[in-house]
Amino acid sequence: MTVRHLTERVELPLPGIGSASARVTVLERGRVRYVVRAPHVRGTFVVVPEHIANGPILPATVAVQFGDGIEPLGSFYREHRPDEPVVHGVRVHGWTGHLHPDDLPTGWFLGRYAAGLRNGIHHELTRGTRRRTEAVILAIVTHWRSLPDRRARMKTAAGEKAAEYAEHEGNCATAAEAQAVELEQERRAVRQRLCALAGILRRRPRPVQAPDPEPVQLQIEDPRRGPLGQITVREVAVNAEVAGSVVYEVTGARVSGRFTVGSNRLRPEPIPQGIWVAYGHASGAYFEDEREHAPVVNGVRLCGQWDRDTSDDITLTAPDTIGARVPSRGSAPHATELRTAAVVRALALHFLRRPDLAALRLAAAQANAPHLRGEARRRLGEVKQQLAIEQHNAHRHRARERELRALVPSDPREREDRTATAA
Repeated sequence: MTVRHLTERVELPLPGIGSASARVTVLERGRVRYVVRAPHVRGTFVVVPEHIANGPILPATVAVQFGDGIEPLGSFYREHRPDEPVVHGVRVHGWTGHLHPDDLPTGWFLGRYAAGLRNGIHHELTRGTRRRTEAVILAIVTHWRSLPDRRARMKTAAGEKAAEYAEHEGNCATAAEAQAVELEQERRAVRQRLCALAGILRRRPRPVQAPDPEPVQLQIEDPRRGPLGQITVREVAVNAEVAGSVVYEVTGARVSGRFTVGSNRLRPEPIPQGIWVAYGHASGAYFEDEREHAPVVNGVRLCGQWDRDTSDDITLTAPDTIGARVPSRGSAPHATELRTAAVVRALALHFLRRPDLAALRLAAAQANAPHLRGEARRRLGEVKQQLAIEQHNAHRHRARERELRALVPSDPREREDRTATAA
C-alpha cells in the first residue's frame, strides 16, 4: 500500500464521552486513515469515498472501513483486516456506508456489514459497542469533511473506477439508442397504419352481389381416405350481421346446418386476408360460441369457429385438420372433425372464388377500421411515450459516459499527480 505524505495528529471530540486522539494519514485513491485511541477504543478506521455504478459522477457519500488496507470493502468479508478497532473489548469487523458528510445521521446507523467476527462467523455487536463505534465514526467523518481539497479527494476516488463505469454507461446508452431506433420504426409503422385505416374509411363501398338462390354441388375430400362425396351448398345471406361474410346452408351425407365464411378480421392487416369460418349463422358478435342453425356432422352438433392467417395454402385436402368443438363437451370426435374439415375446406375455396371477394374484404375492413384505429391510436401514444423515455435515457447515459471518461487518468503519472493533489 502506497501512503501519501500528509500525516498529522488531531483531537476528535466525542460528546458525552470525552475526546479521541487520532493519527490522520491521507492515502491513495482518496482515502484517509484514522488510527484512533479513545476511552475503550483503539484501532484503525479508514474513510472511503463511495463511487458506485449508476450513482453520482463524483462520490457524494463515504463509507468507514474497520481496519487498515486499500482493498475493496468486501475483500475481507470473512477475514480480519489489519488493526481492526477494538471497542469495549470487541474487535469490530467490516464497514458501514452511505454516510453523507454534510448530513450525518443522529440515530443508530451501523449497517449490517458492521459486526463481530469469530471463526469466520459474523456476530451482532452489543448495544454499548455499537453506540461507542458510532460516536467515533461521527467524529471521524466530521473531521474528514473539514480537510482541504475534499473535492479533489472525491475526484481521485472516482478516477479509480471511472473507466469501468464509463463502459457501463456507454453500454446502457447503446442499448437505449437501439431501443429508440426500434421504437421510431414502430412509430412510423403505426402512423402509416393509421393513414391506411383512414383511407379505408374514406373509400366508397364496392357493390356486393346478392345471395344466389341456386344451390351448387361441392366435392369434399379427406387427405387419407380420398373423396367423401358431395355437399349441396346454398347462399342464405351475403354481408349480413358480420360485415363481409357469407352464410351458407349445407346439406349432404352426414352434414346439415349453416356455416358463416369471411375473411379473418383477427389479423392486424387493414384489409382482412386469410379465412374465417363460424359454425352456425353468425349474428353480430364475432366471437359467438353457440350460434343458431349450428351444423350437425355425424350426428354431432358443433360450436365455435376456425380461422387461418392466409388462404394461399388452402386446398381440398389441406390443412388436414381444423379443430371442431361440441358444446360443453370439448373437442369433437376424430371422425367428426375430419368430415368437418373437409366441408370447411370446400366452403373456404368456394368463398375465395367469389367475383366480389375484394368488395367483401373492403366491407369487413370498413366495419373493423374504427376498432383498429382506436387500438392504433392507443399504441401510438404508448410508443411515443416510451420513445421519449429511451431518448432521454440515451442522452443521460452518454452525458454520464463523457463525464466519467474525463475522470479516467491518462497514465500512471497523472494518477500519482491526482493523488498528490488530494493529499
